[in-house]
Amino acid sequence: MDGMVTIMQKALQIYAGTVISRARIQLQANVGAALSGEDQAVADAVAAAAKEESDSAASVLLEKILHVDTDDWDMEIRKGMEAEEVTKDALIGEVQKTMEAVILGLENGSMAQRVQAEYLRELVTRIEAA
Repeated sequence: MDGMVTIMQKALQIYAGTVISRARIQLQANVGAALSGEDQAVADAVAAAAKEESDSAASVLLEKILHVDTDDWDMEIRKGMEAEEVTKDALIGEVQKTMEAVILGLENGSMAQRVQAEYLRELVTRIEAA
């Protein structure tokens, strides 16, 4: 039974990382559409192009961490903070912005909200411990 719990935990972690990453990208596109007055398709293209240029080092590191297995988080956090000169506060701030923008936009009390919030809380704990 423990093996099944581990498998479900991994599946939910992969789900949370993927959905949060996609929601961050979609949020950037939506904000771009609202600010520019363009339709959503144009804003999506502009957001994709601008994403490469304007992301802060903390945002880039967070995106990288969202796509990494949770067992490798500690190593990726340390490596990213050293190589990309990201501070703990900057990275935690980026996670907090993500929580506010993505998690609070979900249906209150839903399982998706719980899973994604727990995922990001665990990430903050690991960042603080690094």
